[in-house]
Amino acid sequence: MSKVDGKKPKLKNEQQASEIVERSKGDFIATSITKRSKKKQPKLPFTTSTMQQEASTKLGFGARKTMSIAQKMYEGIDLGGQMQGLITYMRSDSTRLSDLFVKDTLAYIQDEYGKEYVGKAHTKNKANTQDAHEAIRPTDIKNTPESIKQYLTNDQYRLYSLIYARTLASLMKEASFNVTTITFEVDGLQYSASGQTMAFDGYTKVYKKYEKQTDELLPEIEENEVFHDVVVEPKQHFTEPPARYTEARLIKELEEKSIGRPSTYATIIDTLQKRGYATLEKTSETSKTKVFVPTKQGMLTDEKLGQYFSDVINVEYTADMEKTLDEIAEGKQDSIAYMHQFYDKFAPIVEDAYSKMPKMELEKVGRTCPSCGGDLVYRNGRYGKFISCINFPSCRYTENDEAEQENADPNQEEKICPNCGSKMIIKKGRYGPFWACSNYPECKTIQPLKEKAKPEPTGEMCPECGHELVKRKSRYGTTFIGCSNYPKCRYIKKEPKEKK
Repeated sequence: MSKVDGKKPKLKNEQQASEIVERSKGDFIATSITKRSKKKQPKLPFTTSTMQQEASTKLGFGARKTMSIAQKMYEGIDLGGQMQGLITYMRSDSTRLSDLFVKDTLAYIQDEYGKEYVGKAHTKNKANTQDAHEAIRPTDIKNTPESIKQYLTNDQYRLYSLIYARTLASLMKEASFNVTTITFEVDGLQYSASGQTMAFDGYTKVYKKYEKQTDELLPEIEENEVFHDVVVEPKQHFTEPPARYTEARLIKELEEKSIGRPSTYATIIDTLQKRGYATLEKTSETSKTKVFVPTKQGMLTDEKLGQYFSDVINVEYTADMEKTLDEIAEGKQDSIAYMHQFYDKFAPIVEDAYSKMPKMELEKVGRTCPSCGGDLVYRNGRYGKFISCINFPSCRYTENDEAEQENADPNQEEKICPNCGSKMIIKKGRYGPFWACSNYPECKTIQPLKEKAKPEPTGEMCPECGHELVKRKSRYGTTFIGCSNYPKCRYIKKEPKEKK
C-alpha cells in the first residue's frame, strides 16, 4: 500500500489496519501503468576489505583463510613447471587498475563477448586511501580460472574465480532492466506493484553466479482494468534490534569507521576470538551463517575499558590515530613528538585506572595445589579456561578445566612421567591436548596424547632410492604412501584419482 486518501500511510494499531482491510473489499482498478528502464553498474574491483567480505558471504571463507590463500596466489603457483603470481598484491585499499591492464582486458572482453559488452574503468577511492597498490586483480586476464584449474587447490580455484570474475565484470557494460509499475486504487486507497525483466545482461554475464538477480514478472494488465475479489491481509511488524556481526559485516564496519588497515582486518578478528572476547557461532543448526557472540569476558572487558579508558578506546580516537600515523609516514608529522603527546595523555589514564579499577577476585576451585599447597583457581588463557595455582608466578602448577577433564576418555590409563615419576596430566595447547608432567616447571616432560601409528610396509620399492615404500598418516589424518628413507628421500607415490 502506497497511499491512504492521498497521504503516506501510518498505521499505528490493529483497529486502523482492520479499517484498511474493510475498505479494500471493493473492486481494484489499475489506474496507471508506467514503464521505465533501469541500469545497474558493475561493482568496483576488489580491495582487501571487499575481497574478504565477498569471500565470507559467497565462499564461506574466514578473513584469515582468505588472506592465506591470496598470499599463496600472489607469491606464485606452479603452472606446469613455471612459477607465476596469479594476482596482484592482496593488501590494498585502492580500486585503481593499471592503464595497460585496462587496455588488455577491454580488448579481451571485445574478443570474447562482443563490442556491446565493453565498458570502462571505474575508480572511486576514499579520502583516506593510501593507493600504494592497485586493486586486487589477476596478473593476466588470459589466465582464466578454467584454464589453470588443474594447478590449483579447490579453495584457490574458488577464490581466484571470484577475483577474476569481479575484475572482468568491473570493466564490462552495465546491465539494463525494463521496470513496470502498476498502480491500483480502491475506495481512496492506493496500492502499487513493481516488476522487472532484464533487457541486457552486461557485466552479469560473468558475475551472475555471485549476485542474486532474478526477473520479477507481472501479468499483462491494461490500464483501467478492474479486478474483483482481491484479498488484502494485515501483517504486524515489530522493530528488530540490529543483527549480530558476521565477519563480512564487521570488516565493512571497520573500513567505514577507518579502524585498522587492509593488513590488520584478519588480525583484529583473530584477536577477538583468541583472547576470548567473542565466539563465532552459527545462527541455527541448519544455517551456514556464523555471527560474533560476545563472551562474559568480552562484555566485562568492554565495560571496564569504556569506564576507565573512554578517551582512547573509541572509534573517533582510533580513526584519528590512523590518520596521524599516515601523516607521520608521509613526513608531515614528527613521530617522537607525537609519542610524547600520546604518553602525556595516556600515562595518567593508566595510573587512574590502576588505582580505581576494582581487582577481580579469582574463582576458587575448592582444592589445594599439589605442588605448594596454595588454593587452585580458574583462569582464562589464550587456549581457553584452565586451572592454576593462586601463587603464580612463584608456583607454576596448572591443569585443564575440570569440565574438560570430565569429558576425557574414562578408559584412559593413568600415565607416569618417565623422567621424574610424577603423575602425567592432560593439558590443552594450540595444537590440541597433550600429556604434561604435573611437576612442571621442575620437570618439563611432554608427550603426544596419542602414539603415532607405525608406518605400514607395502612390499613396493622406492623408484628413487630403492628403500621400501610404507603407508603413513599425514598431520591432517589422510593416508599416503612414501619412502621409508624419509627425510633423506622425500618420494611420495601419487595415487590415481578415481573417476566419478
